[in-house]
Amino acid sequence: MKKYFYLFMSLLVLSCSIEDDFSENREAKIITNEIAAKSSNPVSLLKAWTTYSSYRGYQAYARKFTVKVANLAYDKNVSIYHQRLDGNWDEIPLTYNQTIDDGQNEIWTVAYNQGGYSIDRIYADEFVVQYEVDGITYWDNNNGSNYAMSQSEGSFFADQSLQVSVDTDFVSLSYFPYDNKNTFNITVDVRNLSLNKEVGVVYSSDGWQTQSYVPLTFRQTWTNGPLYSIQSPNNFDIERWQGYARLAASEDNLEYVIVYRVNGNEYWDNNYGNNYKVTINSYN
Repeated sequence: MKKYFYLFMSLLVLSCSIEDDFSENREAKIITNEIAAKSSNPVSLLKAWTTYSSYRGYQAYARKFTVKVANLAYDKNVSIYHQRLDGNWDEIPLTYNQTIDDGQNEIWTVAYNQGGYSIDRIYADEFVVQYEVDGITYWDNNNGSNYAMSQSEGSFFADQSLQVSVDTDFVSLSYFPYDNKNTFNITVDVRNLSLNKEVGVVYSSDGWQTQSYVPLTFRQTWTNGPLYSIQSPNNFDIERWQGYARLAASEDNLEYVIVYRVNGNEYWDNNYGNNYKVTINSYN
């Protein structure tokens, strides 16, 4: 298969449409001097997620992407360029999530979901990241190899420094009237650095005047819809861990962070110093 972004070559991106409010493709030529080396690139893929499930004719596809960009100007566009099964490429715009590193960088995210009865799969495996700012286009194309994930990979850490990351789509704080308790559910991905490891969540309901710790449990498989599961660790050597805590009904607003202890080291996911927050009967 011809790669999307060879150095010293140009590629015409064909116009096509995409569901779920994604923008139409526009013509663009990839110029060699627009592609910066990944080590000094102002745009980088942090992590991605792909899953597929099928039950009685209903199929569901999901893809998620998290990208970091240098905050070079206020006006900017960040997108995933994703190859379709027909060989064309779609532009999937990301949206601003938060500013980090004292304003130097930003986090941008997007979640693509497609579901229906007997629908056709749209996307192939390959994708790259595009960042447009101040009239310049930067790319993260995995050092010329393009990123690739099949329809059912689970989590992928593109950033080699990323060792632990909470999946906020599977974090909740729910009230159960049967026993007048709240339940805090948490799901985390970690890079498999050793067989012996500990993953846990540290949380507080009173602004960190007090705090509690709950160890998480390794999930050998992760069910993604009926009759379908992702193995852990997956093809990218990422494991899924999960746990919960039973709380008083008054504890309806939590802050939390994740700690991963392995090989004598501690790795934290504290949402870039902002901590994660979850409220009663809601997801992050």
